[in-house]
Amino acid sequence: MADLTVNDLPDADLTVLRRRARAAGLPLLGYLRAELIALARARCADDTIVEFLEAEGREFIPEIDAAAVALLDVYDLPADALAAFGRRAYATGQPLGDYVRRSLISSARRSTFDDAMLEFQEVQDRDPSLNLDVEAVAASVRYARGE
Repeated sequence: MADLTVNDLPDADLTVLRRRARAAGLPLLGYLRAELIALARARCADDTIVEFLEAEGREFIPEIDAAAVALLDVYDLPADALAAFGRRAYATGQPLGDYVRRSLISSARRSTFDDAMLEFQEVQDRDPSLNLDVEAVAASVRYARGE
């Protein structure tokens, strides 16, 4: 089972999540809680597997393991979010902790326009002598992303 603490996430992904938390004005754990709830409540490809198994009459009996306890204790996830992750993990044959860890890593690696701009802003803040043209950077990022 994967550790569900932030220390278990790869450094690059943790950097992105910390940057997003700062931008949202939240402590890291508060941001991760909000992110996990949003991920649980958003439809994903694994929900198709869950629906298929439910249609076949399979029961999703959640295993209350250390990962489930951590999701409650560390992140204080609501029951619906915990249930969604539990069903998805069961349907994909993964331990709950591994599934949630993978979901956080995937989210961190799905960069957005805002992520790119926050990173450029961080660089500018570290070295004000760079004097970046933020509007030009934004236009370039949008162009590169096809937006």
